[in-house]
Amino acid sequence: MNHKTKMLAVALAAALPALGAHAQTNAELLKQIEALKAQIDALTARVEAVSQQGGGVNPQEFNRLVQKVELAEEKNLAAGFVGLKFKGVVDVAYQWDRNSVAVGFDSTRGNGGYGAAMFEVTKESEEGVGWTLRLVPLSGLGTIVHEATVSVPFGDSGARINAGFTPDYSGYEYSMGNLNPLVTNNLLYTHSAAANYVGVGMSYAIGKWTAKWMIGQVDGVASRKAPGFAYRADYAMSEFSGVGFSGVHVRTNANVAAANTDLLEIDAYHTRGDLTLQGQVSVGRLLGGALDGSGADARWWGLSGLVGYKLTPRLQALARLDYINNRSNGGGMYFNPTDANGTTVFGPELDNTGAVINPTRGANRYALTTGVNYAVNDNTQWKAELRFDRSSGYNFLNSNGIYKKGNTTLSTGIVVSF
Repeated sequence: MNHKTKMLAVALAAALPALGAHAQTNAELLKQIEALKAQIDALTARVEAVSQQGGGVNPQEFNRLVQKVELAEEKNLAAGFVGLKFKGVVDVAYQWDRNSVAVGFDSTRGNGGYGAAMFEVTKESEEGVGWTLRLVPLSGLGTIVHEATVSVPFGDSGARINAGFTPDYSGYEYSMGNLNPLVTNNLLYTHSAAANYVGVGMSYAIGKWTAKWMIGQVDGVASRKAPGFAYRADYAMSEFSGVGFSGVHVRTNANVAAANTDLLEIDAYHTRGDLTLQGQVSVGRLLGGALDGSGADARWWGLSGLVGYKLTPRLQALARLDYINNRSNGGGMYFNPTDANGTTVFGPELDNTGAVINPTRGANRYALTTGVNYAVNDNTQWKAELRFDRSSGYNFLNSNGIYKKGNTTLSTGIVVSF
């Protein structure tokens, strides 16, 4: 072995880390293995170059280095670390609510969609089979499990079979606070969308199109006629813009929430430079769910639009406007919360005494939200927002038992993710 080759081999051997002793996390272990592979590739190229010039190579020295890498990979595989990833989010928000005597860190109050913790574990095998388990201990949905799915490759076209428990597909907003720029979610996300599905389906990626569907239970409703059907398709118009549409259809004989439902929506986005635009149009009906007592269908449609602009690379100013038209048949929505007196906020319009003005005319709702989002670092966001909720009737009840046409909330929060 000539002097150059010998120096390369000795330097590489000295640089090899003691993987079992020093790797504290799966990510560090994988990083070390990749570094070893890169070093061996570089050494191989140099050895071949030297050999072509007539130099010699000690096979034992080189094989020893290869064996170390193979042993590290075997240990990693045996421990189940290959393809394993962890994610986590902590979302802490404080809200002042004009209509309530209570203020604080309660995620079940106000407009929802904030104040949660999340831990996610994903794993993908060498065959491409993927597992996801996502836990949200402080979820307002009444379940800790947010997603528990398995995904299996199907054929050579990129299609996959998906099964398990998964969150809803619709809209431009997400469940986790680190993926949304504002503290609260829009009205359509909160009131005109399903929460989750349990079943089996498939996903596809064809050119600029991606699509997925699932057959099973929607929000825990087991159909006596046919399984619920949920689907979504997205088209990437460019690297800056895209559009998607989704739907949920359920048919049952059960007189329960989420039974006999049709939900449809179209959403789009454009993000380029400092400007972000997002929008959504939703329509829905709940068969026999009208609140005028006629047995007619509850029908509604809604709009939501968000504008964001980066004032600095870290600071984003935001504004969002939501509207839900719920006029038909006395009102009625997919998710219909009630006030302290049991009166639905999406029912018939009320006067300032809480009396129904016209039982066949439902109350419309709209909300204007303004706020800022500051990226403290790559993993931490600070948010602040001012939100005005209004109704066409006196359908908000304050803590003094007085009916109001609106509510105002002021919120701030910190979201940390890894």
